[in-house]
Formats: sequence, C-alpha cells, structure tokens
Amino acid sequence: MTVRCTNCFSVYEREYEICPDCGFVRGTAAAETFHISPGAILRGRFVIGMVLGYGGFCIIYKAWDKILQTIVAIKEYYPSGIVNRVPGTFNVAVYAKKREMEFNYGLSRFIDEAKNMAKFGTHSNIVNVYGYIEENHTAYIIMEYLDGVTLNEFLKNRRLDIQTSHQVILSICNALKTIHAVGIIHRDISPDNIFLCYDNRIKLIDFGTARFTLDGEKPLTVILKPGYAPPEQYERINLQGPWTDIYALGATFYLMLTGIKPDESTNRKVDDTLLPPSAINPNIPENTSNTIMRAMALDKHLRFETVEEFEKCLYNEINAVPIKKIITRRKRRRLATVLSSAVVVIIAITVFVYFFNEQRLEETLEDAKLLIWFELTGDDTLDKAKTEAYAAIFDAFCESYENIEIEVEAIMKDEYAIRLQSAIGSGAIPSLFETTDIEPPMLNNTADLRYVLGSVDASEYHFLDNYATYFPIGNQLPIGFSAPVVYINTTLLETDVDSVEESSIYTALREQFLDGEAEMLLSDTMDFFTVQEALPARYKLLQVEADDILCTFKDIWSIGASDANERRAAERLLVFMLSDNAQDHLYIRNSTGALPLNKTVLGTFMEVHMDFNGFFDNIESYVFSTTK
Repeated sequence: MTVRCTNCFSVYEREYEICPDCGFVRGTAAAETFHISPGAILRGRFVIGMVLGYGGFCIIYKAWDKILQTIVAIKEYYPSGIVNRVPGTFNVAVYAKKREMEFNYGLSRFIDEAKNMAKFGTHSNIVNVYGYIEENHTAYIIMEYLDGVTLNEFLKNRRLDIQTSHQVILSICNALKTIHAVGIIHRDISPDNIFLCYDNRIKLIDFGTARFTLDGEKPLTVILKPGYAPPEQYERINLQGPWTDIYALGATFYLMLTGIKPDESTNRKVDDTLLPPSAINPNIPENTSNTIMRAMALDKHLRFETVEEFEKCLYNEINAVPIKKIITRRKRRRLATVLSSAVVVIIAITVFVYFFNEQRLEETLEDAKLLIWFELTGDDTLDKAKTEAYAAIFDAFCESYENIEIEVEAIMKDEYAIRLQSAIGSGAIPSLFETTDIEPPMLNNTADLRYVLGSVDASEYHFLDNYATYFPIGNQLPIGFSAPVVYINTTLLETDVDSVEESSIYTALREQFLDGEAEMLLSDTMDFFTVQEALPARYKLLQVEADDILCTFKDIWSIGASDANERRAAERLLVFMLSDNAQDHLYIRNSTGALPLNKTVLGTFMEVHMDFNGFFDNIESYVFSTTK
C-alpha cells in the first residue's frame, strides 16, 4: 500500500511515516491554523500540500493535480484581518457584515488577476495560469508550479553580476512587451514578483491589480511597494501606463546592481538624492547607469515611453541620454519655439493687424456671472461623483478666466423641471443648465448652439457630425451618451456567449437581477457601476446585435443667457466641457454613469474599465432618437 507525500508528492510505502525523498513527516499539520490542512482535496481533483507562501491577501499552496498527474500551485484569496476559517475546513467567512463590500471587491480583483494571466498561455517569461475556481465563499487560481526562489530571496544571500542582471531584466522586458501590447499594466514590478527557477527560467508572477477598498466609505487606494512605485501610483487620479512599469523595472535593476533599495519616489520628489548606479559601483557601464536613471525619472514624460525603447538602451543599440541633457534640450527647443513664434507674431501683426486684433478679442471674455443648474438623480454615489466632477470642471475654467464668476445649484430630479419652468416664467432662466430630461417646448427661448458646435472639431467626437439630425432646432448640446448593454449573471447563465441578438433578449426586473435572481438584464451603460457593485466577479457585459442600436444622449445642456457677455462665457464653458480634461473628470476620475463623446477619453475609459475592451467596435451602428 502506497501513499503520496503532501510536501513533494512522491509516492512511497504507507508503512513509513517519513517520506524517503524529502524527509516530510506524514500527518504534519499546517503551519498556521487558518491554512488548509495538507491532504485536503479541492473540487475532488487537487490535493492540497504545504504552503509555499502567504501575505496580506492570499495563501499559495503546493498541490497535486490528480487528473494531469502533476504538481501545481494554487493561490487562494484570503485577505487576512477580514476573514477567518474553521480549522480543518475550506470554508471562508467574513468577520463582519460591514466588511463584505471590501471582501467582494478584492475577490473580483483576484479573479481579474486570473483572467489577465490566463491571456498569455505558455509565455516563456510569465507564470502560466490554467484556470480559477470559485468555491467556499472565495476563489482559487490554479497555476504552474515554479521550483526556485524569488529575486528578493536570492538577493538576500548573494549578488548577481552585471551580465546576469541584464539577462533577468531583459526577460522581464520580454514579458512586459507582451502584456503592454494588450493594454495591461502590471503595476507591481519588484524583486518579490520576479521568480528565478532552478532550471534557469525567469518568470514574472503576481498579476494582482493591487487595488483594495480599505473602507467602504473611502475611495479605492493602491497597495504598492515603496521604492519601486513611481509617483503616479500614489495619486488616485493620475494616469498610469507602460511608463509606470518602466519605473519599477528600473528600480529593480538599481537594487540588483548596487545592492541598495531606491528611496521612495514621494521622498525623492521632496529631495532627490538618488545617486546614479555608476557612482556607487564604477564597474557599471555608463550607458546602463543612464538607462536606469532615465527609467526612474520622477517626471513620467522624461522616462522611456515604451519597454522597447528601454530595451534598446540595454542592448546598446542606442545611447541613453542623461536626464539633465534631455531637460536642457527641451528648454532650448522651447526657447527656439518661443523665438520662432515671436517672429511669426511680429509678421502677423505687421501684415494682418485687423485680423490679429479680432482673433485676440475672440479669445478673451468680458466680465460675466454665470448661474448654472444641473440635475441630481437621487442615487447618492452617482450624485456625489457628478457634483465633484462639475466642481472640478468649473474651477478649472475659472482658473483660465478669472473674471468669470460661477454660481452652481444642483437640484433633485423630481423638482428640476418645476423649478426650471418657474424660472423661465419669471425671466430668471439660468445662464447654462442641464436639459437631459426636459421636454423641447420649455426650451423655445434658449440660445442657438450651432455656433458653439462650430468651435470644436466634430471629427474628435462621436456622433456630433450628425448633430443637425439629432438636434434640428440646435438649442441643446450633449457631452455624453449611454449605450444598450446586456448584463449576464455568470453564476446563473454559464453558457459562454459573446453577444446577444435583440430578438432573444428578455426583460428582467432590474431589482431581481441586482439581487442575483435573474440570468440576464437588458439595460444600458448607466447601470455598469451598480451591477459591478451588486454582482462582483459574477457579471459579464454583452453587446446587443442589431442593425441599428438605439442609444441615448446624456448630460445635455442649453444656454439661457440673454446678456451677450454672459452668453459668450456660457458658450466658452460648454466648449470646455467637451475637452479632454473636462470629459476625463466627468467619466473617468468621477464615474457619473454616462460615456464620453470625446473619442480620446472614450479610449481611455475602455483602458480603465477593461470590461468594455472592444465593446465599441460597432459604434457606427449606434443611432439616437430624434424626438428632441
């Protein structure tokens, strides 16, 4: 009679208590009471072995796959301090009801990690994920077992020479080029997440997005590693991209070559005393030293834009220009641009004085006071986001036009139309006001906005090239829209589908779907964040298949100003609300539910919310009602 060791998984005779291959004593309990006991079987297939490691949010077990007859690693979502487990069982329970949202958000991020890693199959430098399991009120990622140590563990006892360090970094470059190509940012590159296998393979591990809610009432924060995280990872609204991973990769390379962990980037912003690697170790080539410092530039615009560019410097295909030289060159270019512009302006003034003065007058605004009204929905989360977004937009506008004063009033939906009708009747109509849910007859005395539309490049926005079709009177201008979406509860409807034909959609009650009692909900993109919160990691978005997909304009505005200066200021503000900056505030930094008309910002929206990747490929099929 034989048994299988729960440490090395070799087979030996039951009469022995100790595994002859690894010396493990059969029946040894788990190191911690909250670990799953060795020998327990997950889903009738995976025999749980000893713990390989654990941290704040997960436990990683060595396991035996009974079907494939091979060793695997199983990563369990187990956020310490939030959950507990009855010893000897699989079941995970959240300590308190108020921590459920925090737990569920982390669980959805954990499953996203599995999905992200699974995209890369058997990439030679990325740990392979075979799948994931949702059981026991938690989830498990099934992945290849790596025999070796993390770079962090390796560096505790010895140093890597320059040539080997290059090989390690170039292997991670190979992994990053692949994940960046599909729009994924690792955001946690560090020696902890670089694995050195005993068979000389080098693997990038741990694709967790590292975003967890520490308090249900607070905004999401970022779990990061000081010393390897660039400044933008400390800022909630700062855009991250490949340059974020490049900083962390440079910091990791710095540690490998110097043995010194770089100072935290936030400290460097106050007093940057970071020495170039070549100043610490003269044997480090100057180009390699410059490459690392360029990768670790505090200003992301000074870093390499792509991993490919970083890689070329490591291969010595191009020389890495020191940061100080780049700054000097840019100052010179700016000075040259200023001087060139001055010459052009002098010529323009001399030859076209009249036109220059006219243009200058168009770019300035006379003193004006704007009264702005917008509508609140009654949803506390969305209304807070909307209010904060508009506050940021109006503040930014007033910074550019200091002589414009803005007074804002947010009015509940059930009062809005009545208040507006009363204001129109009394001649106290707001300068600029939202008219998303207002019937056209109330807007007879509002301004013609076709002039405003002529101030923007319609090609930079979706649907505005057909403005005259959708708004023939021309007294309303939308800045956002919503599109139909079919939401699927993946725990109830397990069929793998990518889209749904319009004729096959049935309408479920919204409340039933959000309560997890319905398989499918036909709604629109306005419900995305509500569904995400109600069914974390249990939903899927599907597109509607139809010749004409009926959408709805959102955040529609009209101008009621009668005074010329007031009207001109309102027009300029409305143009500003279509800009990249304003649309970013409304639809990305603050999730107000709608989607941006601005093409650039919509692209960014899809990068931030990966559920929408490829979702708008058929945007040319979108049509809107012409009732207004």
